Amino acid sequence: MFQPIVVAAAILDDLSQPTQVLGAQRSYPEQWRGFYEFPGGKTEPGETPEQALRRELREELSAEIIVGERLQETWPAHGGFQMFVYLCALAPHSTPQVGVAHLSLHWVDLKHSESLPWLPADYPILTAIARHFGIAQN
Repeated sequence: MFQPIVVAAAILDDLSQPTQVLGAQRSYPEQWRGFYEFPGGKTEPGETPEQALRRELREELSAEIIVGERLQETWPAHGGFQMFVYLCALAPHSTPQVGVAHLSLHWVDLKHSESLPWLPADYPILTAIARHFGIAQN
């Protein structure tokens, strides 16, 4: 029986020495409207997590990405799933667009990333990203 995997992209301005991460402000459901998240979704049958991530980012943001390493931790996701988060960058000449799933996109400094209203489950991910790159958060 197929069990989907939840994947999310932490889109960074640089995969080796990042200073910013892209937050996507949710448009729905109403209780999460206005909160920022890492874009992503679930695998479909026959897809690898990396393929699903590329497909989801094309669908949600009309963006092509470079998928880097996966953070070692997994995080709980809605519906009892575990979420894998991949460090990603935009492919050259790819500019993300706001789609129906989001109200806006915002680049935020990794040192101050918690200044945005993220989904509660995403705060530990921000901390893990900063720790991964040795960035002290304020």
